Amino acid sequence: MTIQLEFNDTQNFTGRARIKQKNELFSLQLIDRQGETVRIHVKFDRSTIERECKLKADEPKEFVLDVFVLGDIHRHVLPEYRSEDELELVNIPDGANLEFRLKVISRSDDASGKILAATSGRVRLHTGSGDEGSGEQNKGIFHPKPSTSIGDRIWQLGWDGHGDFEVFVNADYFHKFVDDALFAAHVFPEIVRNVATGILLRYDNVKDIDEDSLLAKWVTFIQQRLGIPLEGEEAAYLKDADNLDRLEIVDQIVGAFASQKWRDGKTLLEEIL
Repeated sequence: MTIQLEFNDTQNFTGRARIKQKNELFSLQLIDRQGETVRIHVKFDRSTIERECKLKADEPKEFVLDVFVLGDIHRHVLPEYRSEDELELVNIPDGANLEFRLKVISRSDDASGKILAATSGRVRLHTGSGDEGSGEQNKGIFHPKPSTSIGDRIWQLGWDGHGDFEVFVNADYFHKFVDDALFAAHVFPEIVRNVATGILLRYDNVKDIDEDSLLAKWVTFIQQRLGIPLEGEEAAYLKDADNLDRLEIVDQIVGAFASQKWRDGKTLLEEIL
């Protein structure tokens, strides 16, 4: 399929400081890979991050690196008195791509656990054979993640509690069908339905969506590629729309997506028939 499967995966951190993804602030480098064990070097400038994010220097806090691999999340607390660290990750299948997000977590008595700052998106580090191991940003809006923790479901959309989401696909199904036109035809329209439902039922106004979030990229996709307005004068109908009206719009969005011509000028259905 030529539908782009990767996106610049950002989170909605409204009300939190945003850590700029600059090498001088935060960087990753692949040290080596032996079988399914991956070693990664992490560098971070704690004082500059605190200063740029306007964090109180005397507030107790910890820097946490979330590691995303095959639908699972591993949490690593970075050292307090060093500006670099080394991670050793095990059971990483060859070809699996690791993604990372840096967060600053409060440890003060009155706000323990609160996220004070975070990177706006994930950095991907390729670790497969022949890879150079350089970090890079994903592009596009589709990026299903293989998962072994969603039971017998083919796919699952996981909202993060802050308005954004991740798409998980049964790992066995993913690895067997990801290069088959059946995969896109079966999975993508229902993902579009779920995301569109989230946009229209979770938000009274799409202007409330963090402009740097993945969800905002979907709003742009729906408006520009599918031709369905969700904001501005053309979307004034949404102001007084009830949930049933909004669900009808979701159906329109899915219909517009299904009728799009993708590879070789064919719809998803036409490609598998």
